[in-house]
Amino acid sequence: MVRQLNCNELKFALYPHAHEMEMYESYYRNGQWDEGTIVNYHDITLSPAANILNYDQGIFEGLKAFYSQKGNIILFRTEENAKRFERIARKLTIPDFPVEKFLKVVGEVVLANKDFIPHSHDGHCSLYICPVCIGIEPLLGVRASTEYLFYIFASLVGPYFDIVGIIRLVAKEVDLASPHGTGDAKAVCNYPVTMRPKKEVLAEGFNYVIYLDPFESKYIEEAGAANFFALIEGEILVIPPLGSILPGIIRDSVISLARDFYGMKVEKRNLSMEGTVKRAKECFVTRTAAIITSVSHIGWKGQVYDVNRNDYRLAHKLYNKLINIQLQEEEYPFGWVTILES
Repeated sequence: MVRQLNCNELKFALYPHAHEMEMYESYYRNGQWDEGTIVNYHDITLSPAANILNYDQGIFEGLKAFYSQKGNIILFRTEENAKRFERIARKLTIPDFPVEKFLKVVGEVVLANKDFIPHSHDGHCSLYICPVCIGIEPLLGVRASTEYLFYIFASLVGPYFDIVGIIRLVAKEVDLASPHGTGDAKAVCNYPVTMRPKKEVLAEGFNYVIYLDPFESKYIEEAGAANFFALIEGEILVIPPLGSILPGIIRDSVISLARDFYGMKVEKRNLSMEGTVKRAKECFVTRTAAIITSVSHIGWKGQVYDVNRNDYRLAHKLYNKLINIQLQEEEYPFGWVTILES
């Protein structure tokens, strides 16, 4: 029996009763993937010498399933998750998991857990889907694994940020990624370096860290694990360029909405900290888990700057448009919504 849970009680955390849900798993051995199957949620047994534990050969994705206002089970731009997963797998020498199969098994996991999808009129809570692939071969010596486990689990979740809608950021002298590295990948090795800075800034009254470029510590790259946007004087929406940052799917969606729907000028270019704190009318961050979240203040070189000079109007407008598309309250010509069941 599925437990009834108030949507407002959900946080962005693993559902306490995840063991009652279903997951998918498939193994790669002898040069090929098996058929894979839907199974009960369960723990994974690994050798102490497993590749993922010693050499971090692992990737993951994150996407959401909703009940729309029309009563359909909805996925948003899942093909982009599949393409990104495939691209990152090749970068990390992980066997391809084909886009078509990725889409198929994601749909199977969602439908297997459809009774757990929370009902939300505003997208406040959802079913979060987590595809993961890890090297599992026991080995010594740095090389690619010859055995892999691909699995997908799901969890009921609420909003990502503890303070919904508004956060405070601070720049720190911590390098997150470098060009030609793994900064543009959802690779498991990228995230441990963010944990100590996050703990420190929470104690300082901020929510997340702004990571600057590794060469001059001058240009904004990402904020926490989110993409950063700034509305600059002259109504120009500026986004740090890709290369060492994750090509976020919500990032791309916001760019399309701003440019193609609202007719805004959008520039992908280096965005300096100095220019941002002095010239930005509004700043916000995007990621699948959080959608769009406004930034009220930015700390930099010992000072705290108010970057809310637009009453968060652009972030609210983009957020409402995006949520309305996701929940089928508005149609959008790009085919971003996939209906799994009506």
